[in-house]
Amino acid sequence: MGVLDNIKSWGKKRAAQSRSAFLINSDAAFEILAPSGYTPLSKNEVILRCVHKIADMVSNMTIMLMENGENGDVRIRNELSKKVDIYPNRDMNRKNFIYKIVSDMILYGNSVAVPVYKVDLLDNIVLLSGEKVKIDNTGRKEGYFISCDETILEQDEVLHFSLVPDSNKPFRGVGFTPQILDTVRNLLQANATKTGFLKSKWKPSLIISINADTEELKDPEKRRKILGSYINDTERGEPWLIPAGEIDIKTIQPLNLKDLAIQESITLDIQSITAAFGIPAFLLGIGDFDRNAYNNFVATTIMSFAQIIQQELSNKLLYSPTWYFRFSEKSLMQYSLAEKSAFVIGMISGGMLNRNEGRAEFNYSPVDVEGMNDYAILENYLKVGDIDKQKKLIQDGNGS
Repeated sequence: MGVLDNIKSWGKKRAAQSRSAFLINSDAAFEILAPSGYTPLSKNEVILRCVHKIADMVSNMTIMLMENGENGDVRIRNELSKKVDIYPNRDMNRKNFIYKIVSDMILYGNSVAVPVYKVDLLDNIVLLSGEKVKIDNTGRKEGYFISCDETILEQDEVLHFSLVPDSNKPFRGVGFTPQILDTVRNLLQANATKTGFLKSKWKPSLIISINADTEELKDPEKRRKILGSYINDTERGEPWLIPAGEIDIKTIQPLNLKDLAIQESITLDIQSITAAFGIPAFLLGIGDFDRNAYNNFVATTIMSFAQIIQQELSNKLLYSPTWYFRFSEKSLMQYSLAEKSAFVIGMISGGMLNRNEGRAEFNYSPVDVEGMNDYAILENYLKVGDIDKQKKLIQDGNGS
């Protein structure tokens, strides 16, 4: 019986269990919880940029099936590894599949996928909507269940990827929302103030006081006529000649975003959000690129998401205790060509790589030339197995 055959109606399966609900009895409840200008995290521009950066990079990594070995772990290439790394879902490619998982983890705290088998072989992995998924253990002494669209799934029937465990129910994730909620509100207010300021019409550059009756100045046509009597005959660039004492002109320097410190506030809020996500601010356009900070971002934040996914895949999809899935972050790291060349040459000289493996580091195809697949060492490139034949170790012609 397939996994989906075990999905039952939420109402039928949970009818005998107690339910709890709450009601906010206040006319101002919505205004308090969702004030004017409120934008969900899933639609906030800065949040979406952070989500895209993380999800895009995680989904770029190759997923490898590994096996523990006596001399180190080796990569396995079979139909299962091909399925997970190339086409885990029938309706989307692998990159979009992983992108969706990471996005839901960040925005909702949890991402749930249902593996579907055909004759004991993995046939498809169906993603559920992160926004609709509910995870709870009400009425149970151990374990938990996942509900979505009035259906229920047991925890061992699904792939459950959770981010930042809930303090009260650690089996489900809460994502980054608690850490960034206040900062997002501040950012929304700053953007609203900025928009309102830019739309304001009260930005005069000149205030002109003239000797005229109040009634005359109330009439727009008379105001234009009075002003025109002084400026209509003045060419652009010419000095404005006016009678002394009749007109008093004051230049007003209007406030700008810098005067109000709005832009600085927005920048600080964005930096706070990126710090909560573990993203260097320069990836969102603030500051200059720093290669060390970028590589640290890959090794920490990106690989943290990769660990969650690869551990759940290994736990739920694999039966062999010596097999596991692993994301390869090597392609994401930033190195200069000179540094990488020196590293590869050093590895080849030390017998750690053969020359075809060295070519693979630069995405060159292997060549079928004698010696290219041999592991050589030292300046004369002896084979690793011939290390004792170095000339400096041979004392006489008899090799002793």
